[in-house]
Amino acid sequence: ARREAEARKAALDALNRELEDRVRSRTAELLVANRELEAFSYSVSHDLRAPLRSLNGFSQILMEEFADKLNEEGLDYLRRVRAASQHMGQLIDALLQLSRVSRAEMRHEIVDLSALAAEVEAELRQTAPQREAEFDITPGLRARGDARLLRVVLQNLLGNAWKFTARCPDPRIQFGVEEELG
Repeated sequence: ARREAEARKAALDALNRELEDRVRSRTAELLVANRELEAFSYSVSHDLRAPLRSLNGFSQILMEEFADKLNEEGLDYLRRVRAASQHMGQLIDALLQLSRVSRAEMRHEIVDLSALAAEVEAELRQTAPQREAEFDITPGLRARGDARLLRVVLQNLLGNAWKFTARCPDPRIQFGVEEELG
């Protein structure tokens, strides 16, 4: 019985070593993949910035120097080009931010979600100061998590709400808690 128990223990130890080796190998592969993804993100964002700067610069010149020569439809197209190029700049910034967030160590702390949501609201309002939208942010909402990652989540959620209510009359964006009973 003792020999049998020792044999089972030896087999179990061998399986544990094999499993640990696999975990180490997969972890190393994941680290390499993350480094490659980070390098790709930086490269793509850098490569996209130069043509985007040109697009922004030339469209700004068109607005400033030739707006009086364009009809309303032409001005609308030019505004759309500028808005799309600015949106692309925001996407590039988000790509860079995501690559930075993914390589940083996570910190678990109590985060004031209501304050983060209000900061994101202020950022969104700066992108379109003329836009009339009501934000309803429940005060005092807190959670335990990484503040940077939670900010990214709120930027995505509230940013999508902001974007998809752009054509709604009297848009109202809510951030709060719903209690589920049962």
